[in-house]
Amino acid sequence: MTQDDLLTRAQAWLDEDPDQETREELARLIEAGRAGTTDELAVRFAGTLQFGTAGLRGELGAGPMRMNRSVVIRAAAGLAAYLKAKGQEGGLVVVGYDARHKSADFARDTAAVMTGAGLRAALLPRPLPTPVLAYAIRHLGPSPASR
Repeated sequence: MTQDDLLTRAQAWLDEDPDQETREELARLIEAGRAGTTDELAVRFAGTLQFGTAGLRGELGAGPMRMNRSVVIRAAAGLAAYLKAKGQEGGLVVVGYDARHKSADFARDTAAVMTGAGLRAALLPRPLPTPVLAYAIRHLGPSPASR
């Protein structure tokens, strides 16, 4: 990717980033890139985070190779589209989160994307251990579409 392409991609990402903190971080990296220092910018735009056995994980920061609200919103939109394609329109998605930095923000964004896509979202009320999420899923039962 050329320096111009990299800066164009980074600017497009910046224009859609809903988080003030990562917008400011990316703006600094873009300015450094315009001054000829593109190494960090190139690392952050070398691809996208991938789901692994532990889900979507990565270092917090701006860009598609970091965990941030933009990445979470895009992943949630993909999940919502998948669920709808599988006949779960109006289905329930239970969203939990832990006490890590930004986890509550990521959970709220995920719930908002799900409801915006026509699904129902149950956002757990506070940081809780993962087994509580598993219990909530079983307790709340299958969605009406899967009955």
